[in-house]
Amino acid sequence: MKFLIYNAEGLTLPVEAEPGLPFNFECGEEECGKIVRISGVIIQVSEDRFTEVLSRTLEENPDFSRISEITARNYIFSGEVNGKKVELPAETLEDFAKRFMEEVLVLR
Repeated sequence: MKFLIYNAEGLTLPVEAEPGLPFNFECGEEECGKIVRISGVIIQVSEDRFTEVLSRTLEENPDFSRISEITARNYIFSGEVNGKKVELPAETLEDFAKRFMEEVLVLR
């Protein structure tokens, strides 16, 4: 599955991962503006748990305020980003696309 991980070194990064299975991802300086190494797991969580992780993320980086609009609050990333232990909000690309299309259709 494809996921978006939010606030990984201040970036939103698309990754390919299966929920519950460990994965590694690297984004180079040319593509991301800096080297970002991710290792960990995408886990399915309750909406309450997702909201806790989301709140911590927004406290740390208010630039991500738009992700408070995520409606499918099912997944988080748990692991390391550049060697730092983190828990970050994650969203399937499919859920992101649905949310995006709903927003576009509402604006029309």
